[in-house]
Amino acid sequence: MMAMKYFDNGLHLGKDLEIDLWREGNLIELFSTSRYGLAYSAAVRGFSARVTSNTGGIDFVDRLVPPLPDLNREVLEDHFYERRARCRKLGVRERQESIAGKTLYNAFLLNHVPLLVTNTLFFSDEDLPHWVVMTGIDTKFMHFNNPLDANPRKRKIELSALQKFIGFHGDQSMVEVWRQ
Repeated sequence: MMAMKYFDNGLHLGKDLEIDLWREGNLIELFSTSRYGLAYSAAVRGFSARVTSNTGGIDFVDRLVPPLPDLNREVLEDHFYERRARCRKLGVRERQESIAGKTLYNAFLLNHVPLLVTNTLFFSDEDLPHWVVMTGIDTKFMHFNNPLDANPRKRKIELSALQKFIGFHGDQSMVEVWRQ
């Protein structure tokens, strides 16, 4: 919602939109949000999107500790690949590469809003994947908004710590959103 609002000031933010985005982006079996789900939600609303991942595989599934009991891997895979196919039909771009400071800097120069997966351990005692919105980058810090913050405020992380911040247990994912 934050990325879309940046490009469309008239966008009405509310529970209905939040629930729609959650439904479209959810990986169901993981109770988490997929990079393709986020990209799909943007693309279906007329925004451009690109997904980047260093694995090319399903987000986070093999990184959760402890592993999810009763994980229906077939349902998870079907949902993941179905959402990826929908993204491809909508023209969502894809690339498989590691995400570094230069990647983020280049996205920001193109006026893209990067959504990055990180670990909730940076904000809480839980060890779960979590998406944040990059709002800026300079010579010392990457600035971002965290939707988990009760009082939304801009946060920052030193560029020297960026590689630890990007990703969840080594799995990196990013979704860039923009308007043509």
